[in-house]
Amino acid sequence: MNLAETHDLLTLIATFDNRRFDDAVVVCWQEILGSLTFDDARQAVFQHFGDTAEWLMPAHVKRIVAEIDRDRRRVRREHLEQAALASEAADPTRRDRSAEVQALLDDLRERLGPGKPNAFRRPEWVEVDRQREREARAEPNPAFTGVPPEDGWPVPEDPL
Repeated sequence: MNLAETHDLLTLIATFDNRRFDDAVVVCWQEILGSLTFDDARQAVFQHFGDTAEWLMPAHVKRIVAEIDRDRRRVRREHLEQAALASEAADPTRRDRSAEVQALLDDLRERLGPGKPNAFRRPEWVEVDRQREREARAEPNPAFTGVPPEDGWPVPEDPL
């Protein structure tokens, strides 16, 4: 949005809340709202004053424009998804081949064999799993009571 459009936007806002503004206000608002389109900012002004009687600030305009843009992108994405589904449904070459695909997958599994389950895992995570398995299989020492002997636990000598 350029300075003339920002001036027009502030003129529109002034029709709602009787604000007074000068060139310095236009420049400040343009610094904040310069990346927005005039149409989106205008729509945000109408939406703001349609919902509330609060004093409108540039932050309000930016927030409402972000919501408008988010809704616009959501509608576009939904439209593209529906178009993709429609084109897939209309394609006569696409048919259900689940039995054929399953037969091919079974044949491939038979040829490849069981494989290595940890081939694509990071080695440190494989080691963590091995340690957990060892701890899960471990049995407690029946001779260990958890109570120190009368003369105390043996203390290793300091090697240094």
